Amino acid sequence: MQYQVVRRLGRGGMGVVDLAVAPDGTEVALKRLSLHGTPDEIARARARIRREAEVLRSLDHPGIVRLLDLLDDGDDVVLVMPYLSGGSLHQRVATQGPMEPEAVQVLADRLLDALAAAHRQGVVHRDIKPENVLFTADGDPRLVDFGVASTQDHTLGLTATSMVVGTPGFMAPEQARGEPASAAADVFALGATLLFALTGAGPFGPVAADPRVLMHRAASGKVDRPPRDLPPELRAVLVTALDPRADRRPSAARLRGSAATGATSPLTGLADVVLRNRVLVGGVAAVVALLLVAGLVAVVTGGDDGRAAGEALAPQATTTSTPLTTTTAPCTDLPYWPCTDGVRIGTPAPNTDGHVCDTGFADYDDEPQNGCEAEPDDLDDPELLTDDDGEVEGTIVPRDDVDTFVLPTEDGGFLCNGDVTVTLSAPEGMDLEVVVRRDVDGQVVAIEQVDGGDQVEVRVGERCLESDGDIGVVVRAVGEGRAAAAYTLARDGSF
Repeated sequence: MQYQVVRRLGRGGMGVVDLAVAPDGTEVALKRLSLHGTPDEIARARARIRREAEVLRSLDHPGIVRLLDLLDDGDDVVLVMPYLSGGSLHQRVATQGPMEPEAVQVLADRLLDALAAAHRQGVVHRDIKPENVLFTADGDPRLVDFGVASTQDHTLGLTATSMVVGTPGFMAPEQARGEPASAAADVFALGATLLFALTGAGPFGPVAADPRVLMHRAASGKVDRPPRDLPPELRAVLVTALDPRADRRPSAARLRGSAATGATSPLTGLADVVLRNRVLVGGVAAVVALLLVAGLVAVVTGGDDGRAAGEALAPQATTTSTPLTTTTAPCTDLPYWPCTDGVRIGTPAPNTDGHVCDTGFADYDDEPQNGCEAEPDDLDDPELLTDDDGEVEGTIVPRDDVDTFVLPTEDGGFLCNGDVTVTLSAPEGMDLEVVVRRDVDGQVVAIEQVDGGDQVEVRVGERCLESDGDIGVVVRAVGEGRAAAAYTLARDGSF
């Protein structure tokens, strides 16, 4: 089959994409994969691509852009896919700004359904991001570019197996650490993509940041919490999808509402997640809350039963003189909000939403009843410590937190007529390290470690420091132990 190339659409890490016209006049996108290596390596790569192409062709779902054809073109392989003229989610947010929550709820419905269908066939995408969500001319979203996908039968993807596949701003923590990408990694990446649609930023901060910084934050699981002013159902989707721990993320089918249960609402399967953020006491309150959730879902999304988006379901319940009864999902203990006699009562543990810690907080003592007791400090970066006999308290939250201090000097010229002593006191259960430098990023003067519950002194003096040689002090934790209690850094003396 011959395709007439019209123009270049874009270029990526795996090749180029062209707009072309098929013999029947249909517009298609041609993605050219450049193969490199020895003749044997190219032959093996081509065979692997053909095997996986057969799997990718089987992804027959209206929310997935299918692979139409596979062509050999010399040393290259060309994937043929339908052309979508509505642009990508990334382009839409860049030109029109973040989307409204109601529109993102519909987007979540469509994409979760598509992802669940792929996962049911054993296909993991591995690189979901705003650029891989395309829109038709009518604005319907499609998940595209399963070209780096892996399957249960063929684990080798359409890219080099030694590479960490994915995009730093949207990659699951375990994927950033080089662990195999599972369906749970796709759920995280889709949650990150939906967060971008809402805010223009990813779970690790601005997506235009240095990729090395994003990879570090991803690998460390430093996930920014979704805004609190979102609709509860949508925020529940994002919070659970963006859980740093893969084993605590629900499946795409669970988030979407499994088709096997006959659900017609995209968030029916989230009933237990929604109820985490509500206190249901008594049968009547439970019925009212469930009806409200069902009504909200019907209004903001389209169903699978022929209803259009925005069309509400007709009420199914009738009022009688007999007591109201209902059957609800059993209350399931959350990490920071257990059930009492089968009912969710009270509020989540401090500094949590019941499921995970609030942004910036940490749980160091593994006691769920007191929640995430480790609170971040409010120190500036760097923090000035100007008083001759001043001191400041700080905490190591999150686990890899590093606090930087500047101790300004006052003399001009060469400083040889004084000394400064820096004292670091560590709380019980956490060993610390103090690094003293000439200037914040200058030459290291001293490095000392202090055990938990002890203190260490570092004296700087006698030798001359160059002019403008303010002292930089860095405090960080060493080892695995962490404590919620504050450490103390004190300065004594001056130049």
